[in-house]
Amino acid sequence: MIKMSNKNSEKQIPRNFLLIQIVLIILGIIGFIFSIWIDVIYIEIDLIQIIFNIITYLGDTLVFIVIIAVIYIVYDKRFAKNLTLALLTTVYINSFLKDIFQDPRPVQNELREIGYGFPSGHSQSAATFWGYIGYEFKDTLKDNIVPIIFSALILIVALSRIIIAVHDLQDISGGIILGVLVLLAFIYLEPIVAEKLNSYKFVIRIVIGIIVSFALFLFGTLLFPTSGEQLLGDKAVPFSDTGSYALVGGVILGLTIGYELENQYVHYEPSRIQLKYRILNLVIGLVIVFILYFGLEFLKDIFNTVIYRFIRYALIAFILVFVTPWIFTKINPKKE
Repeated sequence: MIKMSNKNSEKQIPRNFLLIQIVLIILGIIGFIFSIWIDVIYIEIDLIQIIFNIITYLGDTLVFIVIIAVIYIVYDKRFAKNLTLALLTTVYINSFLKDIFQDPRPVQNELREIGYGFPSGHSQSAATFWGYIGYEFKDTLKDNIVPIIFSALILIVALSRIIIAVHDLQDISGGIILGVLVLLAFIYLEPIVAEKLNSYKFVIRIVIGIIVSFALFLFGTLLFPTSGEQLLGDKAVPFSDTGSYALVGGVILGLTIGYELENQYVHYEPSRIQLKYRILNLVIGLVIVFILYFGLEFLKDIFNTVIYRFIRYALIAFILVFVTPWIFTKINPKKE
């Protein structure tokens, strides 16, 4: 599959960071209890709706792609890769549980979101994604300020989902709990899996990644062919360009091949590049990402199939982790 970083293989999860995550889990449990009496907190004020519709994007796919691209290009490609894997893990688990529980959304949703409700995907993804970033930068400031800030962000994103009435309190509570559990499991297991994968040859890792990507894609898609649009009822089209199974499988495919090839032949290292060239790389990289994302998104109405979704996200991942670093190494002078 993908050669993982094992720089933290000898480290345990710091106690203070773990306590912060336990607090989030406790808040999620409290949310479950209060969901007996509270459903949504829909505030019918235009300004409030505008603000929280913006906040909710912090749990959205495009924002995650941009943040990962920024980290990959200017900070650390290994952390960006691990962040992507943590996010993909939580997204796949979330989609599978949604399809199992088949929980409807609040009536105020009015089909703005057409997939099932429990657990909240935005809440769960935010808990894993922003939580992992908080873990990476936990020592940047004293007193665990960074993990606390990102934990507050997670709660705000979750809260936005019930304020704009696309989820109820039970949905976001479950999302937070599951997102934190996936985060802690990933932090613990990643070094173990990394050590095992690193023992395999380059070609074997790629083959494993290809097998895993297709297995996850086919398993979820064939089991739940209308995943992501079940609330449309009879209007839901099987195997259309929706759902997370094709997205996860496609990204794993592109990330596996691209990351392994980049490590083998390109050797892009942001830390060795002058700041001004890192900024240039970031501008070029983000332009490529936006053109790719919106260009391929524009074509989805023409190729409205789950296979196109799989290919689309595989291309985005591959170009981001292999093609753009190759371009950077051609235009950047090496730092002496």
